[in-house]
Amino acid sequence: MSYTHDIFISYRRNPETLAWIRQHFLPLLTLRVDMELGRAPTVFIDEQVETGTSWPQSLGTALGCSRTLIALWTGNYLSSVWCSTELSHMVAREQEAQLRTAQRPHGVVIPAFIHDGNRFPAELSYMQRFEIQQCFNVRMASNSPRAEELDAVLTAQAPAIAACIEHAPAFRKSWPQAAIAKMYQKFHERAGPVQTTVPRFTAP
Repeated sequence: MSYTHDIFISYRRNPETLAWIRQHFLPLLTLRVDMELGRAPTVFIDEQVETGTSWPQSLGTALGCSRTLIALWTGNYLSSVWCSTELSHMVAREQEAQLRTAQRPHGVVIPAFIHDGNRFPAELSYMQRFEIQQCFNVRMASNSPRAEELDAVLTAQAPAIAACIEHAPAFRKSWPQAAIAKMYQKFHERAGPVQTTVPRFTAP
């Protein structure tokens, strides 16, 4: 087993957000990162609606086998058990691989604010993130000023995203195993309290 995706897009699941990702964010992200990498990035998007039907095996495998994670941050991002688990898994990977140091400055988590960045966890404030809240409009046209602004932001961010992909740590087979186990655990805990903070994630 090895990496199968360059980017895992983590977002608070709902059909409107998914439509915006598919119609606007993904095409421009792929175009601009392709120009930097010299190849089209492979991107994973979970298309399950937030109903508890997300399959732990496939979701955990995709997460564990992705080089980087782009977190589309919203004020209710952490209220999703899937989002909080995805984010915490990749934060733990950064710590395990000893990233974001003088020797290895690149991380694997790339926050992109599409709503209410003020609620982004203070403990993750060291992460460089970018703002596309003004471009998050599910009704915007592909030739609208907001779409042009989104393209401009992703053009500016593409070199940094490509660098994170290129400097991703060597794959470890424990990552998908741990992610799958955590997804199954959370799948069976859905009736529990709502998550409001970044949970700790450690491999079993």
